[in-house]
Formats: sequence, C-alpha cells, structure tokens
Amino acid sequence: MTTQDEAPTLFEECRIVRAHGELDTRTLAPLVRALAEARAARPGRLLLIVDLSEVTFTDCGILTPLREAWSDCRARGGWMRIVYDNHTADLVFRHAGLLDRFPAYASAQDAWEGRTAHPALRLTASALLATEAHRPPEDDVPRRTTRRDTS
Repeated sequence: MTTQDEAPTLFEECRIVRAHGELDTRTLAPLVRALAEARAARPGRLLLIVDLSEVTFTDCGILTPLREAWSDCRARGGWMRIVYDNHTADLVFRHAGLLDRFPAYASAQDAWEGRTAHPALRLTASALLATEAHRPPEDDVPRRTTRRDTS
C-alpha cells in the first residue's frame, strides 16, 4: 500500500486538474467543475494533483472546493497535492492555517513524487510584511512640492 509520502508506481492512477488566470467568486466555477469531474471519473483510490502554477491571483473562495476534494481523496485512501508558486495562494493557505495540509509543490512531477517546494525558495508572508515595513516612506506617498517665489 502506498503511503501519503510515497509516489505510486503508476502515474495513470493520478488525475491532474489545472487552473489559470484569476480565481475568485466570479471565475471559480470551472475549477469546481474540474475537481468534481476528476473525483467522479475514478472510483476507489483517488490521487489528485491540482496545478495552480498558472494562477495569477486567488482569494479564499478556493478553500472550500479544495478542502472537499482533499477530504474525498483521503476518505478513498488517496491524496491531493497542490502545485503553486504564487504568493497570493501561499497567503490564502497560510491565513486559513492550511499550509500543512496544502504545502507547495514546484511541479506536477514533484507533487507526484511527494517532494514539496523548498521553503527557502518561497517568499513567506512574514518576508512580505518585512519588505513592506522596510520600504522608505518616500516610496509610499509621493511628495507634493510647491515652488516658493524668492524674488
């Protein structure tokens, strides 16, 4: 039996769902449909890779369908892994406390093999906040200058 951290021997056992562009409440339906189709297409154990590497923005709307798919995969003796390198996806998972459940994978092959992205390669939320905190004030607010007449 394959554990969650081992790569199964047959890649054909796996379903891959890909999304691209922006994912929010208006554009989430195709991803929800694709997840439902992937789950319905295979009886028994389900191994699912969700590739969000071409997603440019996401909000917390992705959480419910991803959690449902994850629960279904686990209940069926399989797993679900997510490919992403997008900081907004990382922030959504971090804010929801789901980074342990949905760690980043750099590619579908890495997800297949259970090799998570190296944490040093990902810009963490704390690093983003630190970057913002160290930005010089003159970059935040453009200064308006007035010319004084000295004649």
